[in-house]
Amino acid sequence: MKLRHLQINQTLNQFTRLTATEGAQERPLAQQNLLFWVAAEDTPPTPTELADAMGLSKAAITKMMGPLLDDGLLERIGDPNDNRSFTLVVTEPGKAAVREMAEAYFKPMNTLKAGLGKKQFNKLIDLLDQANEVLINPE
Repeated sequence: MKLRHLQINQTLNQFTRLTATEGAQERPLAQQNLLFWVAAEDTPPTPTELADAMGLSKAAITKMMGPLLDDGLLERIGDPNDNRSFTLVVTEPGKAAVREMAEAYFKPMNTLKAGLGKKQFNKLIDLLDQANEVLINPE
């Protein structure tokens, strides 16, 4: 085992810890992510659409949305043509929660962008997108 490999792994782990959003301490990050994602959509998404867009399984979306539905932050809207299908919308309390959490939720990203500058920040995001693709679809 090479020390350099351990240093690289530590750098990746530290980056992940340092960029974790604070948001609402009582709300797990996965639920925050789902709430913000639904709030950002122009048209109400289905769980399958969310899973595809977020790079997660439909089961993960279902697990995350349960507490958000129970707490009245999200609402299911049934498809009148297909009783099995539904979309998710953010309720008024959900919109208020998004507004309340937004500053803390986006703080790591804004700090990173301010510190690196727009050009370097965008380059980092492009590289992270490529790295995620490699990890999702290794060849």
